[in-house]
Amino acid sequence: MHTYKVLNEFGEVETIKLHDEQILSNELKEDGKWPAAFDPWSNPSYQPHYSVSVFDHTDGEITSSYTAQFFVEDMESDAFIVEVHGEETHLHLHHQSILDADMLYAIAHTVQEIETALPQIEKQHDKTLGLGE
Repeated sequence: MHTYKVLNEFGEVETIKLHDEQILSNELKEDGKWPAAFDPWSNPSYQPHYSVSVFDHTDGEITSSYTAQFFVEDMESDAFIVEVHGEETHLHLHHQSILDADMLYAIAHTVQEIETALPQIEKQHDKTLGLGE
């Protein structure tokens, strides 16, 4: 795990932890997607988890991929994962999940927070990896 200082969307300095693993093990994925029902008491909502995957290709090239994920508890008391990759956001919810306006606003605010921090983390961590020089 690494820590980086970034400016949040309000121009304030925040310390972000960058993990080497995603929010949960990839073994929990079903057909490459996260399931739509996690225990909300074990997985608090709206807390971004930043992670990096580093790939060492056979030609010697090293690349990195940055992701932020967080849980959201729906009105049915199930938690689902929201993933942010760059400017793409994926909601891994069930087709019968029920959300209200406050939940949608909180998701949008958390995504905005991530979209502000993630490029800064990427730039700093790529520099420590010696990428993009």
